[in-house]
Amino acid sequence: MTASTGSLLRNKPYLLLLLVVFFMHMASYLVIPVFPVFLQKVRVLSLSQVGIILAAGSITYQIGSLAGGLMSDRWGKRTILALGAFLQGCAMAGYHFSHSYGFFLLFSSVNGLGLGLLAPTIKAMIADEVDEDQRTAAFSWRGILAHSGIIVAGLIITWMTAGGKQPFLVAAFVYGALAVFSRFILPDDRCVGTDCKQTPLKEYRHILTHRSFLLFSTISLLIWAIYAQFAMILPLRGEHVLHSATMIGLIWTINSLSVVVLQGLISRFVLQRINPYLSVTMGTILLGAGLTLMGWANHFLTLSGAAILFILGEMLFMPMLDSLVTHFAKEEWLGAYFGFSNFVSGLGTALGTGLGGAMVEKLGGVGSIYPWIGYGVITLFLAAVLGLFALYAIPRHKNAVLDSPTKTRKEEGAT
Repeated sequence: MTASTGSLLRNKPYLLLLLVVFFMHMASYLVIPVFPVFLQKVRVLSLSQVGIILAAGSITYQIGSLAGGLMSDRWGKRTILALGAFLQGCAMAGYHFSHSYGFFLLFSSVNGLGLGLLAPTIKAMIADEVDEDQRTAAFSWRGILAHSGIIVAGLIITWMTAGGKQPFLVAAFVYGALAVFSRFILPDDRCVGTDCKQTPLKEYRHILTHRSFLLFSTISLLIWAIYAQFAMILPLRGEHVLHSATMIGLIWTINSLSVVVLQGLISRFVLQRINPYLSVTMGTILLGAGLTLMGWANHFLTLSGAAILFILGEMLFMPMLDSLVTHFAKEEWLGAYFGFSNFVSGLGTALGTGLGGAMVEKLGGVGSIYPWIGYGVITLFLAAVLGLFALYAIPRHKNAVLDSPTKTRKEEGAT
């Protein structure tokens, strides 16, 4: 690990990408913690409208993710990265000047499209720039830089909201600077010549015949739907309890510090010692428990405690979902499997924010006890579904691990 880190620190293109990761997350989290509150309190939109606005961005995120891979074959990842940052910068400026529901829908869609181009492209560029045996260390450092950006954003938000300022123009400036930096500073990776390969769309038809992976994807969709509630519900509940958006950014900062401090320990002492399906089940239960307990959190410390419980769930389930995708996927179609999995996560996020906003509004809003009881009931339902899925999947997973990789892939393709 030390040797890998040393060689990574000498890899200039990789270090430049880490800078992009840092500022990308800083810019995103200048807006995410306060955006739902801004929409509801400043622009006077309903909870249902807030949920639909967030869902619109999730849907176009998938369009950007799928289109970005095809576009990067023709124009190069560097160009797509710059285009994604530019679109997000336009969306941030649009948020600042918009006053109507329709314009917020439009700019949320633009933001989702830009993020869909930007986020997966960075991961692909990191994988291209480092050796295969260095990728685990490379992506670990990517996670640390991402949460470091979130920590800085939380501190900036606290300062800006305390002075009655909105962070959208600052975020727009950061994204604009990222677009220029990406286009003119990062190495040109555009492929020219007859040796260039393009992603065939026909690869996706193999996924649609893989029943066990489709069942896993359906379960993942439910998990992402409940995971998506946090970014919408925490700001609104925090503003209701604290009567100010000033401290909400600090809760995100505390969560990011928790990930930086605890993710390695959880990976070493929990994720590597229990079955991945149990880890996903435990993580989802903690997600729901954190959401449910927010309804009984009446000051900053209890809100932070509920948020930490939620982030512990994230640390348990999120690393394992990608790992399980590689378990189901055939090696020759790994990219297509990850693309489909990314599509499922965005679909679940869109459904979660859209339906979640409507549910909270119908049950009396964030000040009522009923939405939080609703989250508790949903969590119990998900726990039951995941428990049954774990009982189904664990014996098959163990058998697959005992079999040879070639035999496993043949058997998985036949299920």
